[in-house]
This record gives sequence, structure tokens and C-alpha cells, in this order.
Amino acid sequence: MFQLRGIRTVGLLGKRGRFFSTSRRLLDSDGVVKKPAPFNPRHMGVANQVYIAPSKKNMPNPITSPVAYFNVLVRKIYTLGMNTIQVALFRYQSGLKPNFLLWKNKAIETYVQVNEAFAKRELDTIKPQVSIWVDEALTARAKQIPSNITLDWELIKFNEVPKLVSTQAMMIPGRPVELIQLIYKFDTKQRLIKFDKKKSKTDKLDRDVIDYIAFLCDASTNDILLTGSVFESAPDAKLPKDSETSNQIVIERMKVNGDLFRVQPPVKKD
Repeated sequence: MFQLRGIRTVGLLGKRGRFFSTSRRLLDSDGVVKKPAPFNPRHMGVANQVYIAPSKKNMPNPITSPVAYFNVLVRKIYTLGMNTIQVALFRYQSGLKPNFLLWKNKAIETYVQVNEAFAKRELDTIKPQVSIWVDEALTARAKQIPSNITLDWELIKFNEVPKLVSTQAMMIPGRPVELIQLIYKFDTKQRLIKFDKKKSKTDKLDRDVIDYIAFLCDASTNDILLTGSVFESAPDAKLPKDSETSNQIVIERMKVNGDLFRVQPPVKKD
């Protein structure tokens, strides 16, 4: 995203979102169709800790830090394997065939629409496309822009093909398996034009931006919801542990990850 300066949320779900399907059926032990629990996908955010393998430029030096370099390679291979397992698990439990090309195109379209809507102060137009956590953060950010400033945003190009870097099948009690969390790496060149109405001055800024954007996808309808963003993991970062987390921590993570324009912590290189 232009800058001005994964999920376990089963206890935090409310009403059903209008864009997400409940077409898959659940049967109880007697074979009777059970009614899916009320559910609103917009209440879901990025609550899990996600390992994003360091990019090439942030990799440890294999000559001066061979152990650190080897450890990162192991984590990369492990993450690739886990992503493959998550996709296989999703296909097995849902009976649905992932449509990765369509999902990627929809994710790109949503990414562009959210940036444009923020710049134009038209956030109401993209509410159905983002989680409540993203909506809340964008609204707060928009209020920080002076009234005399108008913005225009443009995606000039992708510096590299958007890449799917993380997948996670979403298991929600009382509901069929239809949802999958997808995190894409968007390496882009963006243009931000700022016009100051008081000074009648226009500033244009072109910059390269790398974003890791998380989406929630309903595989039964191919609907996409932007749920937040994450950052690339540090070279010495360990793989996240799969452990129970309190609702308070889950909510805090979703809130933090919902702020698409937060500052990335500096990455330490060996």
C-alpha cells in the first residue's frame, strides 16, 4: 500500500456476511442437515503469526554466516511444505478445487480498489471488500489527512509477478470448510499525487512498495475479502508455534494487522 509517513477467531464471529456462501451442508450423526452457525466473515482478521521467508536481499551472508543462512533455507523449505499441506487439506476437507489464478486476479483488483478508495476518501465504497479491522484502521488514517489535501493514487506497474506466499485452511466449528486465508506478495511501483488546495501546490511521489496482503477467500463462491497485512520475517525469526492464544491477544493482532499503513520494523541483516 502507499504510505503517508493467517486465523483463529471462532469466538469473535457475528452475523453472516452477505457475500459469503453457506452452500456446503453439514450433517449430524443421524445424517440430518445442520444449520450453519451465524457468521460474518468481515469480523475475521489476521490473528495468527505468519512466517514470511526473508527476501534474497535480506538473507544472511552464506560465507560469513553459514549457520544462519542454512537455518533460513530450512525454514523456507518447511514453509513451502506446510503451504502445500494446507492446500491439500483444504481440497480434501472441502471437496472444492482451488482457483488460484482467479483468486490472485481478484486479490489484485481489491488491492487497487482499496488504495484508490482511501486516496479519494471513498471508504464506504469498499466496506464489503475489507474486514472490520481494515475498515477501522483506514477510517482512522483518513481522518489524519488535512482537509486541504487531496490525494490521487496510481499503480504504475508490478515489479514482479504477484506471489502467493502463505495459505491456511480456515477451520470454523459448526461450519463447512469453505474459507482459506491467502497472503500475497505485491512488489509494485506506485504513484502518489498530493495537492495542497491552500498553497495550490502539487507533489508527485513515485516509489517502489512491497506489501504482504492477506485475504480471506470463500472457495465456494470465489469471493475475496482483504483482512490485513503482515511483514517479511527477520532472518533470525523462528517459525511460529501453534499454541492456544487468548481472545485479547487475538483481537490485538487483528487490530494491528488491519492497519495497512503501519510502519514496518527494521529488518536486521547479519
